Amino acid sequence: MRSVDHIGSVFLRRILLRMKRMGINQTELARRMKVSKPYITKVLRQDVNFSFRTAAKLARALEMDFFPELRER
Repeated sequence: MRSVDHIGSVFLRRILLRMKRMGINQTELARRMKVSKPYITKVLRQDVNFSFRTAAKLARALEMDFFPELRER
């Protein structure tokens, strides 16, 4: 079983890579999500737990899909 920290790290790497590919900084991401820049900073530092709804907003802002999924081991 993957640890929660590992899953968070993979998720964060995907966010950062997508931001880089799109040329989006934290300020632009915050604007697209209609949240504050300090909130984005907390997300990127993994200092905040966020909901699936927020993850979906993040995906939409980055022109990505978000599919939470549970799998049998």
